Amino acid sequence: MGSEERYSGGSEGMCVDLGRYRARCGFTLIELLVVIAIIAILAAILFPVFARAREQARRSSCLSNLKQLGLASMMYAQDYDEVLLVAPTQGNPMPNVVQGLLPYVKTRQLFYCPSISGLVPYDGTLDDTEANFAQGNIGYYYWSMLGIHPHTGPFIAQHPPRQLTMASDPGLWMWSDVFGQFFWSQNAPFLHQMPKWSFTNVAFMDGHVKAMSGRPVTIFK
Repeated sequence: MGSEERYSGGSEGMCVDLGRYRARCGFTLIELLVVIAIIAILAAILFPVFARAREQARRSSCLSNLKQLGLASMMYAQDYDEVLLVAPTQGNPMPNVVQGLLPYVKTRQLFYCPSISGLVPYDGTLDDTEANFAQGNIGYYYWSMLGIHPHTGPFIAQHPPRQLTMASDPGLWMWSDVFGQFFWSQNAPFLHQMPKWSFTNVAFMDGHVKAMSGRPVTIFK
């Protein structure tokens, strides 16, 4: 004979009585709330971990961008009497630098730090858009220039403009992350979701790239 099935319900959930077989019951409301609470706790723990991992990947991508921009700049110099392109300032706009390097790079995305979106609300020229790119607005600083961009603030008084050549000191900065008093005076976030002046990604004249710790105005070369 088949077992007799009986159903019962109540505040503790719906159960199915299968006779000689063990009764099977659904989740109670309390059990569901416990499961939801556990999921919420796990999410609170794991989401910051995932965010840090994602930002770490962006930092690595940023260094890769700077490496390729540095190599492109040196390739340009090798084709033009060992002299690097010279921008009006190290910041936006720099249309001659963008146009000069385009034959040596594969994509415009190289000109924008993957974490630059945090500064875009404070300076829209940093955004990776076709309109910005067409005007020579990018998401990095370039350190062969005729003047100092006002966004850098007190940096102007300590570091005069310079024009780089292949004979320049190999330890000089060629490209770097964007920074400056203009941003931190407005409480803008620092790039790569790091505390203030934790590090600045830099491409050097000898072609290597590195995350430099400290305040840019102090560590700049």
